[in-house]
Amino acid sequence: MQEQSQAIEDLLLKREIKKVEIVIARTLRSKISDKSRAQLLTYRARARLIGARPEDAIDDLLAVRALIPGEFEQPERLELLGDCYFARFEQASVGFADRNDTLQAQRLYEKVIEISPAYANLGWIYYQLGRIALTDNHIRQAEIYFRQALFTPSQISQLTAYCYERLGFTAFYERRDLNAAIGFLNKAIDTYPIGENRGWLAQVHTLRSRVLRDMHDYVQALAAAEMAVDVAAGAGPESRISLIEALLAAGELLTGFDGRERDVVNYLQEFLQISKKPLGVDVTWSRVHEMLGDAYFRLAQYENAAEAFRAALQLNPYHPWEVSLHYRIARSCYQKKDYEAAVRAVKQMLAAAETEGETVSDYRVYDVLGNAHFALKRYPEAMEAYGIALQMAPPNAENVDKIKTYYQFAQELS
Repeated sequence: MQEQSQAIEDLLLKREIKKVEIVIARTLRSKISDKSRAQLLTYRARARLIGARPEDAIDDLLAVRALIPGEFEQPERLELLGDCYFARFEQASVGFADRNDTLQAQRLYEKVIEISPAYANLGWIYYQLGRIALTDNHIRQAEIYFRQALFTPSQISQLTAYCYERLGFTAFYERRDLNAAIGFLNKAIDTYPIGENRGWLAQVHTLRSRVLRDMHDYVQALAAAEMAVDVAAGAGPESRISLIEALLAAGELLTGFDGRERDVVNYLQEFLQISKKPLGVDVTWSRVHEMLGDAYFRLAQYENAAEAFRAALQLNPYHPWEVSLHYRIARSCYQKKDYEAAVRAVKQMLAAAETEGETVSDYRVYDVLGNAHFALKRYPEAMEAYGIALQMAPPNAENVDKIKTYYQFAQELS
C-alpha cells in the first residue's frame, strides 16, 4: 500500500486526475482494510477537488468519517473537507450558493487551529479564513487573516503571493487605496514561484492593469494588460478564464490609443472566439461589440462597424447609450453608401430618444439625415433635415458652411 500511495501522490502532483481515479477505483475493488480504504478515499477526494468536483469530494470524505470515526479529525482531513465545502460555495451558480458551506468550512478551519496550533500548513488555513471573511464582506477581519497567513508556516509555495494579491484586491476595491494596492500586487508578482501555474499570475497582471488605469497611468496599465495576455496565452487551456479577462482589459484600454484600432479588433475578436456566447442579454458582450464598432469605423470598415453596433443593441436592449448607437449605425450605413439604412437608423434614433424623453440637439444627426436623403434624391426631405441642422448648429460649428451649401442645393432641386 505504501508504494501505491507514493504512485498516487506523484500522479496528484502532476494533476493526472483521471489516472488517479482509475488506480483508486481498481484498488477499492480488492479486499483491503477500512484504514486503507479510508486513505484511498481521501486521495480520491483530493483528486476530485483538483478536478472541480467538490460535491463528490465531500461524499468521499463523509464516507471516510463513517469508516474511521475515531481517526477522522486529523488536521489534514479537516483542512481538505473545509477546502471542499468552500470550493462548493465558490463554484455554485449565481443564486444557488449555500452560505452554510462557508460556515462548515470556517468551523473546520477553526477546529484545525484549535487542535493543532503547530500544524505545518496553518498559513493556508488563515488564508482560507480570510477568503471566507471576504465573501461575507468582513473586510477588516479578512485583512487580519491574510497578514497572519503571511507570517505563518505553510506547505503552499504560492501562499505569500496569494496573500499579497488578496491584500491588493481589498486595498483597490474596498479601500480605494491605489498606492497600497499597486504595492501589494507588485509583491504578489515578485514572490510568485517560478514554475507554478502562470494563469494565476495573468490574473494579477490584469488586476494591476485596472489599478494603474484608475491611477491614470494608461501606458503602464496597457503594458500590464498586454503582459497578462502574453502570460495567459502561454499558460495552456487551464488559463482560458484568465486569458478572457486579459483580452477584455487590453482591448478596452487600447480604445484610448490612436492608431491601435487593429489591435483593438484583434484582442476583442479573440475574446469573442474563446468566450462562451451568451444566450440572452449580456452587458459585457454588448460593450465589446460597441468598442469593435468604433474601431471598425475608424478603420473605414463600415459594414463591420454597422453590424457590431447592431449587435451591441441586440445584446443589451436597455443600453444606456441606445440613442448614440443608432447614430453610429446611421453614420456607418451612410459611409458604406446604404442610404436607406442610414435614414432608418436616424428615425430609430429619434424614436428611441422620444421614448426615453430625450431631446436630440446634435446638429450632426440631421446633417447625416440630410446627406442620406440628398443621395437618394429626396430633396424636400433633405432640405428639411438641413434646415433643422442649421437651426441647431453653433455659428462656428464644423461643416456648417457645407450644410448651408447643400441646403441651397436641395432647395433649388426641390
